[in-house]
Amino acid sequence: MKRLMKGAMVLLALNGVACASAAFADSSTATPPVPVDEKINNCNRGLEQILPGDYYACEARYYFQNGHNSHGASELEEAAYWANKDAQFALGLMYFNGDMDGIPANRPLALAWFALAAERNDFDHQRSYAIARAKSSAQDIQASEVLLKKMMPKYGDKVAGLRAMRRFNHEIAPLEDAANTGGIVYLRGYSPFPEDANTVVNQLHAEADKAFQGLIGTVTVGPLQVR
Repeated sequence: MKRLMKGAMVLLALNGVACASAAFADSSTATPPVPVDEKINNCNRGLEQILPGDYYACEARYYFQNGHNSHGASELEEAAYWANKDAQFALGLMYFNGDMDGIPANRPLALAWFALAAERNDFDHQRSYAIARAKSSAQDIQASEVLLKKMMPKYGDKVAGLRAMRRFNHEIAPLEDAANTGGIVYLRGYSPFPEDANTVVNQLHAEADKAFQGLIGTVTVGPLQVR
């Protein structure tokens, strides 16, 4: 699955902050209503329970591309709840720039999201956070630190990262059992037909490696070791 941010949104530049809507459809026109049965295209439903951070980030991108900014922001927060650092970074950009229709700028909140995104020592996220702080007032920085203390217990890696890892480990276990016995599995939306369980499990572990890269103090996510 494509990551939400890498290569999709322009990083904060040294001479200014990139436009947060660069990777999304033009949001300047009137926002169309979201149909009750709105289908999320190109987002693997099978990942919703296994890697929810990746799944909800994909939903967010779909909503933004179709002009449903409030829904997109909500899905980004859901992805952030599951420790998706690219989603947290996207929220920082969105609130820093204030260029999304219907979503006003909020510098303190933006800085708090940037700080959370930079938690795993990703170079681009850390650099962007440093640039954003340099362009913010002392009052905004102080307010962001108050917000960050409130947000950390919900979105920080010590809680959200463990939450996401535990969900992955719980959901992957029965698939690994099937792989160890040479079985096949079917994940709704992940593939149009049942596949070799070992192949699916290895693919999911590879995606988890990317999703949890830099996450410290948790069980290492690696390739399946078939017994």
